[in-house]
Amino acid sequence: MFLRKSRLHLALVALLARRSGAFANVSKTSADEVRARVEQFWNFFIKKSKNEFDELYSSSATVFAADARRGESARLMLVRRGRELFGPASAVAAKLGTIDVQLLRDDLAVASYAFHFTITRSLPTGKRVSVDVPFGRSTQVFQRDAAGILRIIHEHQSSAEPVIPKELSPDAGTLTWR
Repeated sequence: MFLRKSRLHLALVALLARRSGAFANVSKTSADEVRARVEQFWNFFIKKSKNEFDELYSSSATVFAADARRGESARLMLVRRGRELFGPASAVAAKLGTIDVQLLRDDLAVASYAFHFTITRSLPTGKRVSVDVPFGRSTQVFQRDAAGILRIIHEHQSSAEPVIPKELSPDAGTLTWR
């Protein structure tokens, strides 16, 4: 009897909330939508679409990069990646594994997946290096903002093996696979 009354109460509250418009702008997040955002993340990264890449992140997001010793704000990471990875002498290539998605709420989801990641970048010293991450792992937490857009609010990337940059000769080419 108590269970039936609780369900009835929840149903009435939900009905009243819908009629009042409380959920008018909330779109339920799907696993396919989250997977599509992960694909966009990598496509923007590979194509050096900096503005679109930046827009994937919430302004308060936190990030742990695969080669970092500590977390940082997304704002700081975006400035650093913009300088190091979106310039003309840099290149990014990636192959993604299966993207698993956990739907936590209508507006919140977690994507986790393995990836093979290779970058060529220029260091502040002018030297160019290549980094190969054959066994990368990523967890990205997405939340729908007030405008209805899924944005990354937390990202944690790691490598099953140590990441060791290899210095390139000045005339070395860039990456071409994805």
